[in-house]
Amino acid sequence: MPWQLETIRATVFAPDVKALGLPDWQTLTKVPPRQTRRNPDADSTLEAGPFGEHWLTMGLARRPGLGPGRADLILAPPQSTAVVPVGPLQERIESAAIRPFTTNFRPFIELAKRWLSTDSHVARLALACTLWERTSSYDEALDIVLHYVRSFKKADNDRITDFLIQLNRPRPSRANPSVTINRFAQWSARTVEILLTLQPVIPPPIIRYTRAQTDLDVGTAGDSGIAGREIPEFLEELRESLVDIAEKGDAP
Repeated sequence: MPWQLETIRATVFAPDVKALGLPDWQTLTKVPPRQTRRNPDADSTLEAGPFGEHWLTMGLARRPGLGPGRADLILAPPQSTAVVPVGPLQERIESAAIRPFTTNFRPFIELAKRWLSTDSHVARLALACTLWERTSSYDEALDIVLHYVRSFKKADNDRITDFLIQLNRPRPSRANPSVTINRFAQWSARTVEILLTLQPVIPPPIIRYTRAQTDLDVGTAGDSGIAGREIPEFLEELRESLVDIAEKGDAP
């Protein structure tokens, strides 16, 4: 079973993020957002709504006095759970996903490129996503994770009931060798609980299942400074890094 893509996010940091002139939700998608929230105290705006079969959220925060402002573009499933058919008259409930990781990934990158079409310099760029694979047992989830994290060795008689490891493998950028790309990955084997609040039962039933999961966050290190014209090339490099980690696992 391939990795399922639960969420994916593009993030930009800039000293004055509003000066980048990024398009708002309606300008980017050609339709009005379903939700709009503004927080004058934090000088932030959040817009969200349906985008194709998914849910697109756009957030912008100036963060006065707290360092560079940031803007986020996030694609997620329209709901947190999904009913999955598994055979005749049988189905199961699990966390919703955008679709398998490899089949619906590049369109988001192209959308992020349009969103980040600016002539201004930015401080940092990042791409992040959550991937998971459902398993029939915790041991199966652990075996999948350890297949990708080969630097961790488990003895045959070891019993592990809670596994989470975080690794960052910085590398020089191919787009600009003076810039470092942080390749952060969190690998875990976990039991997921879904509370079925729509069921007319008190207390509502809880569905539990196990899964292997990786949370990836790749981005330029520090306040490297990236010219607007360089953003598409850096986004491609960050996309390739996500794919490389998801396919090959942890590598020095």
